[in-house]
Amino acid sequence: MCGILVLVTFLLSSCHGRSDKVSKIADTTGTEIRAFEGHGKEVSCERLVSDLIRSSNATAFKHFGDTTVRVRMASMSPDKATIKLYVIQDVSENAAERRPTEQAIGWLEFYRTSGRLMDITNDPDRPEELRYDKNILKGHDIFILCSPVVAAAKPGTDYESRDVMLEKDIRFNGKLKRFFTLAEFEKVYGQPDSVRLLKDEAPCVTIFATEAPEDKYLYKNGSRFESSKDSVAVDEYWFLNGNFITYKGIKIDEGTTIDDIQQLFPAAVRGRLALDKEGELWVVKLKSDATYGHIKLFFKNDKVYFMHWWLPC
Repeated sequence: MCGILVLVTFLLSSCHGRSDKVSKIADTTGTEIRAFEGHGKEVSCERLVSDLIRSSNATAFKHFGDTTVRVRMASMSPDKATIKLYVIQDVSENAAERRPTEQAIGWLEFYRTSGRLMDITNDPDRPEELRYDKNILKGHDIFILCSPVVAAAKPGTDYESRDVMLEKDIRFNGKLKRFFTLAEFEKVYGQPDSVRLLKDEAPCVTIFATEAPEDKYLYKNGSRFESSKDSVAVDEYWFLNGNFITYKGIKIDEGTTIDDIQQLFPAAVRGRLALDKEGELWVVKLKSDATYGHIKLFFKNDKVYFMHWWLPC
């Protein structure tokens, strides 16, 4: 009899613990939207934003699977946060060479005072108000946690300031800064392998922001450069066919491991906590000179693969 009472007590306590860890959201018809797994008291900006959006009934989730849709804070003002939903697609014309690229599939706005989450994807002038699990925000303030002026969280949490990779410290193939002339491009790389007009590629954001019809993408050894008149800038740089960079005099090439990068950017790589995965590639996000956006450093088989300057649309 005593043994039975102990077993019943254990089962009751187990069931109670489970209900505290997982909360589910239902719409007005009782249909479950998504389950949110509870986290501890400390959480990163990226985790909080992702959990918040994934608990919502955003339109993007109707057309793409939960595991396919990615979430990122795009910009922030004191009263409103703009959040981007996107997927990663391979736009390479060569089946043997992947070129993963972000494609925006949704835009949301979260308002600080009202707590309203609005979907502006289809019509910014007539946004749709979304439902989301308000329990996710208990004890957390997105506008404080995700503020660009926040340098670091308390020691021991899973959020730290990302290291900064300044353009002035980078030399492509040991010679060129990020911005250079067309003549310098040809001197170091020769003629491009292919050329595409930006108007045909229709990127959501460009480096030079001129919207000139003759602006081009120059492709060379897998890398992509943006060109406007006589000016050229690195957009994506692939560590293929001998391509490399020097950072503060230290060479980074296709043989550079993630452990080597951790020596340069310890906070971004430490414990792999700051890494995301896009497709089959791991990626470290480094702050750049830009107010918004960052540098993505991709890894394949734990070795550096390519880098990309990401800017919000």
